[in-house]
Amino acid sequence: MVTPALEWPGVGEMPESARVPRLMTGPHPRAVGSYGAEAVAWGEARRLHPRRSAGTRWWQRLALERGLEHDEAGALVWPVVVISGPRQAGKSWLERIVCGWRIHQAERFGGQEQAVLHVAHKLIAAQEVWRPAARWAQGSGLGVRWANGEQQIELRDGSRWLLQAANDGAGVSFALTMVLVDEGWRVPRAVYEEAIEPAMAEADSPQTWLVSTAGTAESDLMMTYRARAIAGLEDPGGVLLLEWSAPPDPDLDIDSPEVWQASQAHWDDRRAAWIQRKRDYADERAFRLEALNQWVPSLSPPVLAEGTYPRVSTRRGPAGALAFGADVAEDHSRAVIVAYGSGVAEVIEDRPLADWIAGRLGELAVRHDARAVGIDGSGPARGLADELKSRADLAGRLVIMSAGDTSAASGQLFDALQAAPPRVALRDHPLYAAAVGSARRRRAGGSWAWDRSDAGLALIATACGLWAEAHAPEPAEDPMVFV
Repeated sequence: MVTPALEWPGVGEMPESARVPRLMTGPHPRAVGSYGAEAVAWGEARRLHPRRSAGTRWWQRLALERGLEHDEAGALVWPVVVISGPRQAGKSWLERIVCGWRIHQAERFGGQEQAVLHVAHKLIAAQEVWRPAARWAQGSGLGVRWANGEQQIELRDGSRWLLQAANDGAGVSFALTMVLVDEGWRVPRAVYEEAIEPAMAEADSPQTWLVSTAGTAESDLMMTYRARAIAGLEDPGGVLLLEWSAPPDPDLDIDSPEVWQASQAHWDDRRAAWIQRKRDYADERAFRLEALNQWVPSLSPPVLAEGTYPRVSTRRGPAGALAFGADVAEDHSRAVIVAYGSGVAEVIEDRPLADWIAGRLGELAVRHDARAVGIDGSGPARGLADELKSRADLAGRLVIMSAGDTSAASGQLFDALQAAPPRVALRDHPLYAAAVGSARRRRAGGSWAWDRSDAGLALIATACGLWAEAHAPEPAEDPMVFV
């Protein structure tokens, strides 16, 4: 590993809050300078960071300084840049800078219109990075399209920052100059190499940024390019790697705060508190992946046995007095509502974002005269609790569950699905099929709950619906009037 990061003048002095990458590719033999400091200045001048007072962190400046190294002719020297670190370290801010800066470089790179394609496993993940830049661009009089599937920022010279989901058609029919793959551990290698990368064949200084937290042995895109970079750490080739992570040591003490701190790109009290919470409530696999950025061999086996879904699925819908359950993704990128009645659960809503969920629950509760509405008050939906409590249409129906309630409800749903015959049936729906086939557990105190993956939201919402139905508030009695 190359440790003297201070060799790069645009980075500045390393503060106590920063850490040098555990893995970093050595100097490129053709590099004579970097556009990194220029890119940092570009980003900070436009104030695109969500926490306006924070500024660019040291590790982000280092990543830009290394990734934007150039040769004597001004051409970028790294065709592929791999940046990897634990969750919530500020990768979105880095991505926003490099994409925004690049679309302004047509004159520098051969006079060619810059077409930057930003892809992620799901479009909404790329959109969340892009939105602050889009607001700035719109305020600056630049062209911005907001329509779903057509999001882009376009400059007056025709250069564009485009968003797409990482599927087989990504990049096809475009002439690209740069690609950003967000959370690359979830993107198949074939999508990049067969669909996206060929679109940069005619570009001047083409470059791909693979930015991601660690994944598993199934993450073939990141695993391949990371392995190439590690093989060339001291003899650099075409892949630059900067990785902040804990070492893959089977004897590593993952409960040690020293280990936690050493694996982070940035360290402060907020970061320490987040990692402690993660260790308290997440299972070991999730903790190693998300907090320590350690690659793990494979996913743990699903909780429910193969063949469970055909046994528990039905074409019938809920009947009788209904209860509703809801859950929200950790990053509020998605929310799910489930209806439950007479032993049958059904996915009613599965939509992006979460700002719609309170109003929709109120509408459903009134329309169906719901017996109860349940949410996990210890999870991401806890921020909705006050709003839900204030709604007149949910008065006398709302069941806000504790972490212990959610664990108990998860266990009850598990037992009900495993019973012969099942005590709970699931109305056939793609989200249920995915959830049952991939369901996993997360540690919750001394117990467990369903893992809050995209599909797992449906199981948590279902568990909330079952719990609410069994713990519905007692109806208020009319006061007795004595005459």
